[in-house]
Amino acid sequence: MTQPPTDSPYRWRAADLEGIRVALSIPARLPAIRAINDAMAELEQQYPDAIPTARRELDAIAAIDTELAGLTPDQLQAPIETRRKAASPDALPEDRTLPVKKADVIEFDTELLREETITRYGSGLSIEAALRRQRGSHARALLLLLPTLGSWSRDPQLGSHGSAFTTVLARG
Repeated sequence: MTQPPTDSPYRWRAADLEGIRVALSIPARLPAIRAINDAMAELEQQYPDAIPTARRELDAIAAIDTELAGLTPDQLQAPIETRRKAASPDALPEDRTLPVKKADVIEFDTELLREETITRYGSGLSIEAALRRQRGSHARALLLLLPTLGSWSRDPQLGSHGSAFTTVLARG
């Protein structure tokens, strides 16, 4: 029996272990890394057709993490209101300077040069919250493929203590 080539889509990449650890918020401790390695080997042995899907989820999470890292402080929050009072760029003379001579002030009413802009946002999601929601969706999909790693996750939405896959046992 021949081994499939290492660039096969049905085999894990070298960086996938670390990608899974970061995606599922698993601590970088030796027992946790062994658990990730065991889950990867089990999936590769029992259901290698799922590995391309898991790799796509890892790539999507990495892209979202990169986008989250590049957000500016303004994008991290959804502003409630922004006010700005300044000279309107359309009302300024061609050289973009305000009148400075007394004769110029008589010629222009400086109040006409002012512009007030007010921006209000409703209770919608900020860019960060939307990206984190997408990331969580991809992480849950990855956890469906590697369910034994749920107990290792530090993320309360992914761990077994807050998972959608657990319920209270009712005894009668």
